[in-house]
Amino acid sequence: MSDAGEGTRPGSEVPGAVEGPRPPSWRALISGLLIALAMATIMVTTYVSAQHAVVARDLPWGVTGASPLTTAVQQHVSLDIHQYSDQAALEAAANRAEIYGGFVPQTNTVVIAEAASLVTPGQMPALYEEAAKPQGQKLALKLTNKLPKQDPLGVVPGIAVFVLLVAGYLGSTLAMQRTKTAAARRRVLSLIGYAIVTALVFDVIIGPILGAYPDVGSNFWPLWGEFTLMCLAVALFAATLQSLIGPIGTLVTVVIMVFFGNPSTGGVNGTAYLPAFWQAIGPGLPPWNGTTLVRNTLYFDGNSITQPLVVLSIYVVAGAALVTLFTYGRLLWWRGAKAPRSPISPEEEGGIATIPPA
Repeated sequence: MSDAGEGTRPGSEVPGAVEGPRPPSWRALISGLLIALAMATIMVTTYVSAQHAVVARDLPWGVTGASPLTTAVQQHVSLDIHQYSDQAALEAAANRAEIYGGFVPQTNTVVIAEAASLVTPGQMPALYEEAAKPQGQKLALKLTNKLPKQDPLGVVPGIAVFVLLVAGYLGSTLAMQRTKTAAARRRVLSLIGYAIVTALVFDVIIGPILGAYPDVGSNFWPLWGEFTLMCLAVALFAATLQSLIGPIGTLVTVVIMVFFGNPSTGGVNGTAYLPAFWQAIGPGLPPWNGTTLVRNTLYFDGNSITQPLVVLSIYVVAGAALVTLFTYGRLLWWRGAKAPRSPISPEEEGGIATIPPA
Protein backbone atom coordinates (compact mmCIF):
# COMPACT_ATOMS: atom_id res chain seq x y z
CA MET A 1 0.00 0.00 0.00
CA SER A 2 1.39 3.39 -0.92
CA ASP A 3 1.80 6.20 1.55
CA ALA A 4 -0.81 8.93 1.71
CA GLY A 5 1.64 11.56 0.50
CA GLU A 6 2.85 9.47 -2.41
CA GLY A 7 1.83 10.87 -5.79
CA THR A 8 0.03 8.80 -8.32
CA ARG A 9 2.11 6.89 -10.79
CA PRO A 10 2.21 8.03 -14.42
CA GLY A 11 -0.74 6.67 -16.31
CA SER A 12 -2.83 6.07 -13.19
CA GLU A 13 -6.18 7.79 -12.83
CA VAL A 14 -7.68 9.38 -9.77
CA PRO A 15 -11.42 8.74 -9.52
CA GLY A 16 -13.42 11.95 -9.63
CA ALA A 17 -10.47 14.04 -10.78
CA VAL A 18 -11.37 16.87 -13.17
CA GLU A 19 -9.02 17.42 -16.05
CA GLY A 20 -7.99 21.01 -16.68
CA PRO A 21 -8.14 22.58 -20.11
CA ARG A 22 -5.63 21.14 -22.50
CA PRO A 23 -3.03 23.54 -23.86
CA PRO A 24 -3.50 24.38 -27.53
CA SER A 25 -1.65 22.19 -29.97
CA TRP A 26 1.35 23.86 -31.55
CA ARG A 27 0.40 22.27 -34.84
CA ALA A 28 -3.12 23.77 -34.70
CA LEU A 29 -1.73 27.16 -33.69
CA ILE A 30 0.84 27.25 -36.47
CA SER A 31 -1.65 26.05 -39.09
CA GLY A 32 -4.09 28.76 -38.05
CA LEU A 33 -1.42 31.44 -38.33
CA LEU A 34 -0.37 30.11 -41.73
CA ILE A 35 -3.96 30.36 -42.95
CA ALA A 36 -4.10 33.96 -41.71
CA LEU A 37 -0.81 34.72 -43.46
CA ALA A 38 -2.07 33.16 -46.70
CA MET A 39 -5.28 35.20 -46.56
CA ALA A 40 -3.41 38.43 -45.87
CA THR A 41 -0.96 37.66 -48.68
CA ILE A 42 -3.79 37.17 -51.15
CA MET A 43 -5.40 40.41 -50.03
CA VAL A 44 -2.30 42.59 -50.30
CA THR A 45 -1.51 41.08 -53.71
CA THR A 46 -4.96 41.63 -55.17
CA TYR A 47 -5.54 45.13 -53.83
CA VAL A 48 -2.11 46.50 -54.73
CA SER A 49 -2.06 44.88 -58.17
CA ALA A 50 -5.43 46.43 -58.96
CA GLN A 51 -4.69 49.93 -57.69
CA HIS A 52 -0.96 50.63 -57.81
CA ALA A 53 -0.85 51.85 -61.44
CA VAL A 54 -3.75 54.12 -62.35
CA VAL A 55 -3.45 53.87 -66.13
CA ALA A 56 -6.41 53.97 -68.51
CA ARG A 57 -6.94 50.93 -70.72
CA ASP A 58 -9.47 51.41 -73.51
CA LEU A 59 -11.08 54.40 -71.80
CA PRO A 60 -14.57 54.77 -73.35
CA TRP A 61 -14.36 58.17 -75.07
CA GLY A 62 -16.74 59.91 -77.42
CA VAL A 63 -15.97 62.22 -80.34
CA THR A 64 -18.10 64.04 -82.90
CA GLY A 65 -15.46 64.01 -85.61
CA ALA A 66 -11.78 63.54 -86.32
CA SER A 67 -9.31 65.93 -84.71
CA PRO A 68 -5.50 66.15 -84.52
CA LEU A 69 -5.95 66.92 -80.83
CA THR A 70 -7.56 63.54 -80.17
CA THR A 71 -4.83 61.86 -82.21
CA ALA A 72 -2.19 63.57 -80.06
CA VAL A 73 -3.98 62.60 -76.84
CA GLN A 74 -4.04 58.96 -77.94
CA GLN A 75 -0.25 58.97 -77.81
CA HIS A 76 -0.52 59.25 -74.02
CA VAL A 77 -3.68 57.35 -73.09
CA SER A 78 -5.50 54.29 -74.44
CA LEU A 79 -8.93 55.33 -75.75
CA ASP A 80 -11.90 53.32 -76.95
CA ILE A 81 -13.34 55.83 -79.43
CA HIS A 82 -17.12 56.11 -79.96
CA GLN A 83 -18.46 58.32 -82.75
CA TYR A 84 -21.51 60.59 -82.21
CA SER A 85 -23.36 62.96 -84.49
CA ASP A 86 -23.16 66.03 -82.28
CA GLN A 87 -22.45 67.25 -78.75
CA ALA A 88 -25.99 66.56 -77.56
CA ALA A 89 -25.70 62.91 -78.59
CA LEU A 90 -22.30 62.66 -76.94
CA GLU A 91 -23.60 64.12 -73.67
CA ALA A 92 -26.59 61.76 -73.79
CA ALA A 93 -24.18 58.82 -74.05
CA ALA A 94 -22.25 60.17 -71.07
CA ASN A 95 -25.51 60.40 -69.12
CA ARG A 96 -26.17 56.74 -69.92
CA ALA A 97 -22.74 55.80 -68.47
CA GLU A 98 -21.58 54.55 -71.86
CA ILE A 99 -18.52 56.83 -72.01
CA TYR A 100 -16.38 58.72 -69.53
CA GLY A 101 -16.54 61.87 -71.63
CA GLY A 102 -15.58 63.06 -75.08
CA PHE A 103 -14.30 65.78 -77.37
CA VAL A 104 -16.28 68.02 -79.74
CA PRO A 105 -13.80 69.37 -82.33
CA GLN A 106 -16.37 71.72 -83.87
CA THR A 107 -16.33 73.81 -80.68
CA ASN A 108 -13.12 72.50 -79.07
CA THR A 109 -15.14 71.32 -76.07
CA VAL A 110 -14.00 68.60 -73.70
CA VAL A 111 -17.00 66.85 -72.12
CA ILE A 112 -16.45 65.00 -68.84
CA ALA A 113 -18.87 62.71 -66.94
CA GLU A 114 -17.63 63.57 -63.47
CA ALA A 115 -19.33 60.70 -61.62
CA ALA A 116 -17.67 58.09 -63.85
CA SER A 117 -14.17 58.61 -62.43
CA LEU A 118 -12.14 60.92 -60.23
CA VAL A 119 -9.14 60.55 -62.54
CA THR A 120 -10.68 61.49 -65.88
CA PRO A 121 -11.69 65.09 -64.97
CA GLY A 122 -8.07 65.93 -64.19
CA GLN A 123 -6.34 63.81 -66.81
CA MET A 124 -8.26 64.26 -70.05
CA PRO A 125 -8.68 68.08 -70.07
CA ALA A 126 -4.97 68.41 -69.23
CA LEU A 127 -3.96 66.16 -72.13
CA TYR A 128 -6.15 68.10 -74.57
CA GLU A 129 -4.77 71.39 -73.26
CA GLU A 130 -1.24 70.12 -73.82
CA ALA A 131 -2.11 69.06 -77.36
CA ALA A 132 -3.85 72.37 -78.15
CA LYS A 133 -1.14 74.65 -76.77
CA PRO A 134 1.32 74.39 -79.71
CA GLN A 135 -1.50 75.30 -82.09
CA GLY A 136 -2.68 78.24 -80.00
CA GLN A 137 -6.15 76.77 -79.61
CA LYS A 138 -8.34 77.39 -76.58
CA LEU A 139 -10.60 74.72 -75.15
CA ALA A 140 -13.93 74.75 -73.34
CA LEU A 141 -14.89 72.30 -70.59
CA LYS A 142 -18.36 70.87 -70.03
CA LEU A 143 -19.11 68.70 -66.98
CA THR A 144 -22.02 66.29 -66.93
CA ASN A 145 -23.22 63.94 -64.19
CA LYS A 146 -21.69 66.12 -61.52
CA LEU A 147 -21.12 64.56 -58.12
CA PRO A 148 -23.44 66.00 -55.47
CA LYS A 149 -22.37 67.81 -52.32
CA GLN A 150 -23.54 64.78 -50.31
CA ASP A 151 -20.86 62.65 -51.99
CA PRO A 152 -18.27 64.93 -53.65
CA LEU A 153 -15.76 62.10 -54.14
CA GLY A 154 -18.25 59.47 -55.29
CA VAL A 155 -17.33 56.99 -52.56
CA VAL A 156 -20.81 56.19 -51.23
CA PRO A 157 -21.73 53.44 -53.78
CA GLY A 158 -18.47 51.57 -53.19
CA ILE A 159 -18.65 51.81 -49.41
CA ALA A 160 -22.30 50.74 -49.32
CA VAL A 161 -21.65 47.70 -51.51
CA PHE A 162 -18.55 46.66 -49.55
CA VAL A 163 -20.49 46.69 -46.27
CA LEU A 164 -23.38 44.82 -47.91
CA LEU A 165 -21.14 42.01 -49.14
CA VAL A 166 -19.62 41.71 -45.66
CA ALA A 167 -23.13 41.65 -44.18
CA GLY A 168 -24.09 38.96 -46.68
CA TYR A 169 -21.41 36.42 -45.85
CA LEU A 170 -21.53 37.25 -42.13
CA GLY A 171 -25.26 36.56 -42.05
CA SER A 172 -24.85 33.19 -43.75
CA THR A 173 -21.86 32.27 -41.57
CA LEU A 174 -23.48 33.13 -38.24
CA ALA A 175 -26.69 31.36 -39.27
CA MET A 176 -24.60 28.26 -40.02
CA GLN A 177 -22.85 28.48 -36.65
CA ARG A 178 -26.12 28.85 -34.76
CA THR A 179 -27.88 26.01 -36.56
CA LYS A 180 -24.76 23.79 -36.79
CA THR A 181 -25.45 23.13 -40.45
CA ALA A 182 -24.83 24.99 -43.67
CA ALA A 183 -28.07 23.99 -45.37
CA ALA A 184 -30.67 23.97 -42.65
CA ARG A 185 -34.36 23.89 -43.48
CA ARG A 186 -35.83 27.30 -44.20
CA ARG A 187 -32.31 28.64 -44.80
CA VAL A 188 -33.29 30.44 -48.01
CA LEU A 189 -36.36 32.09 -46.46
CA SER A 190 -34.38 33.20 -43.43
CA LEU A 191 -31.62 34.72 -45.58
CA ILE A 192 -34.21 36.52 -47.71
CA GLY A 193 -35.73 38.05 -44.60
CA TYR A 194 -32.27 38.91 -43.27
CA ALA A 195 -31.29 40.62 -46.54
CA ILE A 196 -34.50 42.68 -46.66
CA VAL A 197 -34.08 43.92 -43.09
CA THR A 198 -30.34 44.56 -43.47
CA ALA A 199 -30.87 46.51 -46.68
CA LEU A 200 -33.58 48.61 -45.04
CA VAL A 201 -31.36 49.42 -42.06
CA PHE A 202 -28.45 50.40 -44.32
CA ASP A 203 -30.69 52.49 -46.57
CA VAL A 204 -32.18 54.36 -43.62
CA ILE A 205 -28.74 55.07 -42.16
CA ILE A 206 -27.08 56.12 -45.42
CA GLY A 207 -30.02 58.15 -46.70
CA PRO A 208 -32.46 59.74 -44.21
CA ILE A 209 -30.08 59.71 -41.21
CA LEU A 210 -26.68 60.59 -42.73
CA GLY A 211 -27.92 62.22 -45.93
CA ALA A 212 -25.06 60.60 -47.86
CA TYR A 213 -26.82 60.46 -51.22
CA PRO A 214 -29.01 63.01 -53.07
CA ASP A 215 -32.78 62.96 -53.61
CA VAL A 216 -33.52 60.67 -50.69
CA GLY A 217 -37.23 60.72 -51.45
CA SER A 218 -36.84 59.29 -54.96
CA ASN A 219 -33.74 57.15 -54.45
CA PHE A 220 -34.67 55.47 -51.16
CA TRP A 221 -37.02 52.81 -52.55
CA PRO A 222 -34.89 51.71 -55.54
CA LEU A 223 -31.81 51.51 -53.32
CA TRP A 224 -33.64 49.35 -50.78
CA GLY A 225 -34.34 46.79 -53.48
CA GLU A 226 -30.81 46.99 -54.87
CA PHE A 227 -29.23 46.67 -51.42
CA THR A 228 -31.42 43.63 -50.77
CA LEU A 229 -30.38 42.01 -54.05
CA MET A 230 -26.69 42.61 -53.37
CA CYS A 231 -26.78 41.31 -49.79
CA LEU A 232 -28.82 38.26 -50.74
CA ALA A 233 -26.58 37.36 -53.69
CA VAL A 234 -23.53 37.19 -51.44
CA ALA A 235 -25.37 35.46 -48.57
CA LEU A 236 -26.65 32.67 -50.82
CA PHE A 237 -23.27 32.34 -52.51
CA ALA A 238 -21.68 31.83 -49.08
CA ALA A 239 -24.42 29.40 -48.04
CA THR A 240 -23.85 27.36 -51.19
CA LEU A 241 -20.11 27.05 -50.57
CA GLN A 242 -20.69 26.29 -46.89
CA SER A 243 -23.07 23.51 -47.94
CA LEU A 244 -20.43 22.06 -50.25
CA ILE A 245 -17.26 22.34 -48.19
CA GLY A 246 -18.39 23.31 -44.70
CA PRO A 247 -17.03 26.25 -42.67
CA ILE A 248 -14.09 26.66 -45.06
CA GLY A 249 -16.69 27.95 -47.51
CA THR A 250 -16.68 31.22 -45.58
CA LEU A 251 -12.97 31.73 -46.28
CA VAL A 252 -13.49 30.94 -49.96
CA THR A 253 -16.34 33.47 -50.08
CA VAL A 254 -14.12 36.14 -48.53
CA VAL A 255 -11.37 35.44 -51.05
CA ILE A 256 -13.74 35.63 -54.02
CA MET A 257 -15.94 38.52 -52.91
CA VAL A 258 -13.59 40.71 -50.87
CA PHE A 259 -10.11 39.89 -52.15
CA PHE A 260 -11.01 39.60 -55.85
CA GLY A 261 -14.48 41.08 -56.22
CA ASN A 262 -13.94 44.37 -54.41
CA PRO A 263 -10.73 45.44 -56.21
CA SER A 264 -12.39 44.67 -59.56
CA THR A 265 -14.95 47.45 -59.02
CA GLY A 266 -12.31 50.07 -59.79
CA GLY A 267 -13.39 52.20 -56.84
CA VAL A 268 -13.59 55.92 -57.48
CA ASN A 269 -11.08 55.66 -60.35
CA GLY A 270 -13.43 53.69 -62.57
CA THR A 271 -12.96 50.27 -64.14
CA ALA A 272 -11.25 51.75 -67.21
CA TYR A 273 -8.22 52.43 -65.00
CA LEU A 274 -7.87 48.81 -63.88
CA PRO A 275 -5.38 46.29 -65.33
CA ALA A 276 -6.82 43.98 -67.98
CA PHE A 277 -7.21 41.02 -65.61
CA TRP A 278 -9.40 43.01 -63.22
CA GLN A 279 -11.45 44.48 -66.04
CA ALA A 280 -12.13 40.95 -67.27
CA ILE A 281 -13.30 39.34 -64.01
CA GLY A 282 -15.26 42.26 -62.54
CA PRO A 283 -18.49 41.95 -64.59
CA GLY A 284 -18.91 38.35 -63.44
CA LEU A 285 -18.77 39.11 -59.71
CA PRO A 286 -21.39 40.71 -57.41
CA PRO A 287 -19.25 43.63 -56.11
CA TRP A 288 -18.69 45.08 -59.59
CA ASN A 289 -22.34 44.71 -60.49
CA GLY A 290 -23.52 46.05 -57.15
CA THR A 291 -21.30 49.12 -57.34
CA THR A 292 -22.31 49.82 -60.93
CA LEU A 293 -25.98 49.36 -60.04
CA VAL A 294 -25.91 51.78 -57.10
CA ARG A 295 -23.68 54.36 -58.80
CA ASN A 296 -25.76 54.44 -61.98
CA THR A 297 -28.97 54.69 -59.97
CA LEU A 298 -27.68 57.67 -58.00
CA TYR A 299 -25.57 59.56 -60.54
CA PHE A 300 -26.65 58.39 -64.01
CA ASP A 301 -30.45 58.56 -63.70
CA GLY A 302 -30.78 54.77 -63.46
CA ASN A 303 -29.27 54.14 -66.90
CA SER A 304 -27.23 51.04 -67.83
CA ILE A 305 -28.39 48.93 -64.90
CA THR A 306 -29.85 45.98 -66.82
CA GLN A 307 -26.66 43.91 -66.77
CA PRO A 308 -26.03 44.36 -63.01
CA LEU A 309 -29.63 43.45 -62.24
CA VAL A 310 -29.45 40.31 -64.39
CA VAL A 311 -26.11 39.14 -62.97
CA LEU A 312 -27.12 39.68 -59.34
CA SER A 313 -30.46 37.98 -59.98
CA ILE A 314 -28.64 34.95 -61.42
CA TYR A 315 -26.57 34.71 -58.24
CA VAL A 316 -29.74 34.86 -56.13
CA VAL A 317 -31.72 32.32 -58.14
CA ALA A 318 -28.81 29.90 -58.53
CA GLY A 319 -27.84 30.23 -54.87
CA ALA A 320 -31.39 29.65 -53.66
CA ALA A 321 -31.77 26.62 -55.92
CA LEU A 322 -28.46 25.06 -54.82
CA VAL A 323 -29.03 25.62 -51.11
CA THR A 324 -32.54 24.16 -51.42
CA LEU A 325 -31.18 21.20 -53.38
CA PHE A 326 -28.56 20.49 -50.74
CA THR A 327 -31.15 20.83 -47.99
CA TYR A 328 -33.62 18.35 -49.43
CA GLY A 329 -30.87 16.07 -50.70
CA ARG A 330 -29.47 15.70 -47.22
CA LEU A 331 -32.95 15.38 -45.75
CA LEU A 332 -33.77 12.49 -48.09
CA TRP A 333 -30.44 10.84 -47.29
CA TRP A 334 -31.11 11.16 -43.55
CA ARG A 335 -34.57 9.68 -43.90
CA GLY A 336 -33.16 6.79 -45.93
CA ALA A 337 -30.52 6.12 -43.29
CA LYS A 338 -33.14 6.09 -40.54
CA ALA A 339 -35.77 4.10 -42.47
CA PRO A 340 -36.82 0.76 -40.89
CA ARG A 341 -35.60 -2.40 -42.53
CA SER A 342 -38.05 -4.28 -44.71
CA PRO A 343 -39.68 -7.37 -43.14
CA ILE A 344 -37.72 -10.60 -43.59
CA SER A 345 -39.20 -13.61 -45.30
CA PRO A 346 -40.29 -16.77 -43.37
CA GLU A 347 -37.35 -18.66 -44.90
CA GLU A 348 -34.88 -16.04 -43.63
CA GLU A 349 -36.57 -16.07 -40.22
CA GLY A 350 -36.18 -19.87 -40.00
CA GLY A 351 -32.56 -19.66 -41.01
CA ILE A 352 -31.81 -17.05 -38.39
CA ALA A 353 -33.53 -19.15 -35.71
CA THR A 354 -31.15 -22.05 -36.35
CA ILE A 355 -28.08 -19.88 -35.55
CA PRO A 356 -26.90 -20.79 -32.04
CA PRO A 357 -26.63 -17.91 -29.61
CA ALA A 358 -23.14 -16.55 -29.00
